[in-house]
Amino acid sequence: MNLVTTINSSNQTQFDLAGYCHSTPNYLQTRARINYLLERYLSQDILTERLLDLPQQFENPQQRPWQKINLQAINHSQIVGIEPKLFLQVIASAVEIEAPIRSYSQESWGYLQTAHPPLARFIGGVTDENGNIIEVGIWEKEERQHAPAFSKIYQQLTGKKLQQKPNTVHGYQPTGNVRAEIYNHGVSRISSEWSAVSIYIWLMSHYTGALQMAIAQPLQDEVNHLAKFWGITRWGFGNSFFRRVIGSIYRLIRLLNHHQKERTSGQDIIKFSHLKYGIEIGYSLMKVMIQMCRWNYHLKADALSQVFGNYLSYQNNMGRATPPFKAQYFWSGA
Repeated sequence: MNLVTTINSSNQTQFDLAGYCHSTPNYLQTRARINYLLERYLSQDILTERLLDLPQQFENPQQRPWQKINLQAINHSQIVGIEPKLFLQVIASAVEIEAPIRSYSQESWGYLQTAHPPLARFIGGVTDENGNIIEVGIWEKEERQHAPAFSKIYQQLTGKKLQQKPNTVHGYQPTGNVRAEIYNHGVSRISSEWSAVSIYIWLMSHYTGALQMAIAQPLQDEVNHLAKFWGITRWGFGNSFFRRVIGSIYRLIRLLNHHQKERTSGQDIIKFSHLKYGIEIGYSLMKVMIQMCRWNYHLKADALSQVFGNYLSYQNNMGRATPPFKAQYFWSGA
């Protein structure tokens, strides 16, 4: 997308993926950019489209193509209204949180493989009896592009290769209660995708040019995954997972702070000296959740059953021994 630049009497402005951009935006202008991005990438129609293609992904998995990232065109002048040092810290944290994708996918596969093989395949792929990878899951293929992209952006802006400290993944922890395990894991996945969408939208509100377009690629993956996890969990659990998901905001901030303390000698990213950015991130988290709740209102149980019923014949034709994937069997009673 070509950027259209205009000049007024006081400062330079430009139109980009987040709408009207001031060179030194205030809080209200940043909020307006966040709202613009929400409608551009998280509209009701987009969320519905991402959910409706899940049965097709079970039948014929297809990775979402990325637009080419022009790394050479990325520079510091494309960071607007945020301290470059803080921006680089957030990028570093994003790399570390996104890095152990194989571990994340296998964790999900462990929770889902006996209860829902098609969904387990979508996330974690297929392995043989010895644990060797036969097929990489589409979710993993899409997610594993994120950390390298952020690392390249970091290197382009600093001239230094990022020394990663990957996030710890606990892996599959069986308890004997499959329904409760999957309920908890589903809430965790939704929380993670919601957090990523919110942070990337906030970042894009402070970027322009090639840097902004680069972040738009992982953002669209995260929106795609959020819609899918949300839809299938909503179908199974109804609205019982809302409080758990919203309560995870504290876990997100604690995780961000954990990574920043290791890089900034104990200084938190969310603290009084960065109050403006903390408020902006909180606004982004809130607005993404409001958007999801509006969409959730239109997700009717019978319509969801029709959508997810599309792959029952696939499951039977493959000779699965798994019972039909119905709410009363798999999701209820957690």
